[in-house]
Amino acid sequence: MVNGTVKEKTRFSIVTHCFWRYPIVGLLVIAVVVVLGFMVGSPDWPQATIKKVSMTQPGGTILAVAQELDGTSASYTNTHEYGMADPAKRFVIDPLKSASWALSPNEEAALDQFLNASSSQQQQWAMNYDKAIQKTTGMNAMGGNSMSAIPVPSMQKIDQLTGNFGPVPKLAKTILKLAQNGYLERYFQGVGSNNIYQYTNIWLYDQPYMLNTAIKNGLTDDQWGMIKERGFFVGPWYLIIPAIAHVELPGGSTGPGFIFWNGLIALFFVVLFPLVPGLRSVPKYLKLYKLVYAVDPRDIRQNYSTPSSGVTQDAEI
Repeated sequence: MVNGTVKEKTRFSIVTHCFWRYPIVGLLVIAVVVVLGFMVGSPDWPQATIKKVSMTQPGGTILAVAQELDGTSASYTNTHEYGMADPAKRFVIDPLKSASWALSPNEEAALDQFLNASSSQQQQWAMNYDKAIQKTTGMNAMGGNSMSAIPVPSMQKIDQLTGNFGPVPKLAKTILKLAQNGYLERYFQGVGSNNIYQYTNIWLYDQPYMLNTAIKNGLTDDQWGMIKERGFFVGPWYLIIPAIAHVELPGGSTGPGFIFWNGLIALFFVVLFPLVPGLRSVPKYLKLYKLVYAVDPRDIRQNYSTPSSGVTQDAEI
């Protein structure tokens, strides 16, 4: 009681009375992040390059070339988004033509034989080679976009294959040579007009290495990879809504479907949620304001004494 007045103290709102602490908290957070950064490091793995992948798994590169030529590689699933109508031309034929100055006479003859054959003959050669390679590992014809791990064929078994493959084995090994000496990656970066890594990344996704790495780390669509990071169980949690649209909703895995569903969800939360009576009161019913305020401002009461008591009770705000 002060001068006949009783003051009832109420906890302050953390929004209106803690501004001076924000810079201090921010500096502390920065310090903690820097220390953890040095102690833990980045969860990301070293960058995968065409040269590294082709050196580590040459059999996977041979398989990818065969599937690019017979039309079953992962790059065929959505060619219009990548700006290329024919992955076989983009990833096999064009690089070989550009490196004609470095090809041996046998390699040049193989390329000429393939180009002079009919499209049906080209595909048949590649399909025969693809199936023969898959038999060495017990694989089924599933292409590079399957969500199960792909066994990587060994070069020793590939070298022992015989059949009606035409010049495809020679073309595949020539592409492997260009990949291993670093030419192929420089070529793709040179022809990429907008994103210099676009064709490099698509080429890598045709290899078993990329899919197997994603499966191992739980990063594929069916493993909810959009909301995970390599080495950590939780990643960008804020992508949970786009992930649901991408994985669970009909057509969400395609570009137009993904845009449609996310647009619909955004329309709901931005327009319908704030306007519909009852629905817009859900945060109040859930008492979400307690995440912002220490107390509900409506609970701050000012109690005044009756005239007979002569004592006033005020809230200190």
